[in-house]
Amino acid sequence: MRKNLLANSLKAVRDGKAAAAEDEQKPRKLSGVLDVQRGLDQLSAGAARQIDPAQISESAVKDRFDLQDGLEDLINSIKASGQKLPVLLRRTPQGPLPYEVVYGRRRIEACRQLGIQVLAHIAELSDREALISQGLENAARLQRSFIEQSVYAEQLLHHEFSREDIMEVLAVDKTTISRMLGVVSDVPRSIIERIGPAHDSGRRPWQQLRELLKERADLDEPAVKSLIPTDAADSNERLQGLIRALCHKPTPAPQISAKRTLADGRIKVETTRGRILVKASDEEMLGFAAFLDERLEQLLAEFGSLKHS
Repeated sequence: MRKNLLANSLKAVRDGKAAAAEDEQKPRKLSGVLDVQRGLDQLSAGAARQIDPAQISESAVKDRFDLQDGLEDLINSIKASGQKLPVLLRRTPQGPLPYEVVYGRRRIEACRQLGIQVLAHIAELSDREALISQGLENAARLQRSFIEQSVYAEQLLHHEFSREDIMEVLAVDKTTISRMLGVVSDVPRSIIERIGPAHDSGRRPWQQLRELLKERADLDEPAVKSLIPTDAADSNERLQGLIRALCHKPTPAPQISAKRTLADGRIKVETTRGRILVKASDEEMLGFAAFLDERLEQLLAEFGSLKHS
């Protein structure tokens, strides 16, 4: 008998949480997560249906940055062996389309591009239950990067989930959720999106970027975005490139303390700390520059005598 991958994934999540609960020996309320898990178990035991992808709308909360990431491999897999794991949809009686995706956006897109129907379980879910289901399924598959997980956690927070709820849905501890939300709080979303998911980069580079942005308060958001290497095709390289750029602090230009013009603007004199700059704007004034150069020693001698007189 073919194993049900969804049921196995959810069972692994439950087993891990049960072990943690035994260690703590302090039962706590699961804020509806356990009920959703049980509902998904029952749903996965039933038969999936074939649904036209054109009848499925997007979810309000995106669980991935780039839908195209790895999509070609998925298309080839489904083309060769069929869709092994059903997606989860919920009915939307008031929506523009009959169904809304809860999870499985890439599988739906792959089927759409192949011109075939998508294998789906369909459930009656509230907004909150849909978000919990989405979080549980992605936590079980462990395919989101640190920053994708962090942005998703922030979206849950904006949908009135408590931190305890989010910890339960994403199977993370209090320290991890604080770090996640801290990064997305201090790194502007436009910069995160310009960099991308950075699947091979864990928490530390993103925390380093967070600290560097705090140190470089002189740079506004467009200036930071301009430092992201545009020639880097890989999001990990874009992240590391921005970190290197922020670590390099250019030497500040000297501050001009005095500026004046002579000879109807043909001679400009700029004075900064430790430097005097004389600029000539035409051939005649270039001759004056040579004249001045020949008499510098004499002028310095006169200046020295004035200081000691």
